[in-house]
Amino acid sequence: MTRPAEAGWETATWEGSRGAQLRAALALTVRERLQALEDLAELAERLAAMPRSSGVAGRREDRRAGTGRPLKAR
Repeated sequence: MTRPAEAGWETATWEGSRGAQLRAALALTVRERLQALEDLAELAERLAAMPRSSGVAGRREDRRAGTGRPLKAR
């Protein structure tokens, strides 16, 4: 299911990247689509089984600004 990466700047934007993803998805065979669906379902199960982190260790901080303050939730 690996596809060669497209060369060029057309995929360097959000719209270009989205278009490339759609073209790649449309090029998949039915077998490849079913395999991708199974792989994503397996990944979802593994992620759901992972414990969630909490407290100070699970807090995201704004390191770019150098403030050390937690990022606000969106």
